[in-house]
Amino acid sequence: MDNIFQNFSIKKDRVSDKIMAVLEQALRDGSLKEGDKLPTEEKIAAQFKVSKVAVREALREMQAKGLIRKVRGMYGGNFVSAPDMKQVGDSLINCFQFGTLTEDEVIDFRQTLEPVLIKTAIRRRTEEDLAALRANIEACEKEMGNGEIKLRKHIEFHVLIAKACHNSLFTAAMEAVAEIFDDIAKTWPVNEKNKRQDLDYNYKFYDCILHRREEEAEKLMKDHFELTKKILREDLDGPLGYDTAGIKTNGEKS
Repeated sequence: MDNIFQNFSIKKDRVSDKIMAVLEQALRDGSLKEGDKLPTEEKIAAQFKVSKVAVREALREMQAKGLIRKVRGMYGGNFVSAPDMKQVGDSLINCFQFGTLTEDEVIDFRQTLEPVLIKTAIRRRTEEDLAALRANIEACEKEMGNGEIKLRKHIEFHVLIAKACHNSLFTAAMEAVAEIFDDIAKTWPVNEKNKRQDLDYNYKFYDCILHRREEEAEKLMKDHFELTKKILREDLDGPLGYDTAGIKTNGEKS
């Protein structure tokens, strides 16, 4: 592995970026593989003819990208790791939390993607997927029976649809969107009737997936989002005691 670092002498401008570029190229061409242990910072610095500070910065950035992991202890060091799809989801969540991804964009994303997802799930679903969907519905019914009005498990049903597509990108995106949507939904005035409507749709989705009715499922998903938007508009317009500014009609902030 040491020959990866031979014959490289890096100019002093943006040294850490250039070290990182060399290491990333080694990952791409297979010179470095998942699980390989990198040489020590001292050895890399000597072979690149740069400071340990620059090497440390390059390794820190690679760790942030998920390309290496740092292990402490006697047998520790920096090890090559494969990028995790979870990082895709984490990036979406961070974008929402820092305001570069809006609530409307998240809703639009779901409304556009999920009719496609449910059709794909119908083609690819397994018995295990069906069992997971059934278990989710049963858990939602139990919550309803206990008088709980939470949407988290209802949202998770849509993640299970994505998982039934057996595509890691679909799953990562929907897991992130579910977490974002869970935060968004906490600001909505949700009542038992709305939650029952949502669960009734999940029953219909399940039946379509079970019996492989693609066109019906696609239409149902589109109808579901139209109803969701209608409920949100009605709630924000005041029937549940909220005006468009999110203020209770008695003048207290919600």
